[in-house]
Amino acid sequence: MIPRCILLVLLVLVCLQSSATAESESGPSQCCFRFQTHRIQVRLISVYHRTEHQCPKPGVIFTLKTGRHLCADPEVKWVKNNMNKIDKPKASA
Repeated sequence: MIPRCILLVLLVLVCLQSSATAESESGPSQCCFRFQTHRIQVRLISVYHRTEHQCPKPGVIFTLKTGRHLCADPEVKWVKNNMNKIDKPKASA
C-alpha cells in the first residue's frame, strides 16, 4: 500500500514539473492580432517596437505616453511615417 502512495505522489510531482516547464518556454512576449485602424498622432507616442518573427502577423506596437500599447500594421503609410518621425531624432544624434 505504501509503495502505491509513494508512486502516486511521485507521478503527481512529475506532472506538475512538466506543466511548469512548458509554461516557461521562450516565445514571443507580445503579438498583434488586431490593428489600430485610425491614425495615431506621433506626438502621443513615446516609443515603438516591432513584434517578434514568431508572431503569426508582423506588427508594430506603439507605446503611448500614457503607457497604453496599440498595435498597428507596419505596411500602412501612416505607421511607416510615424516610425520614421520617431527614428529621425535618433539618427541625427
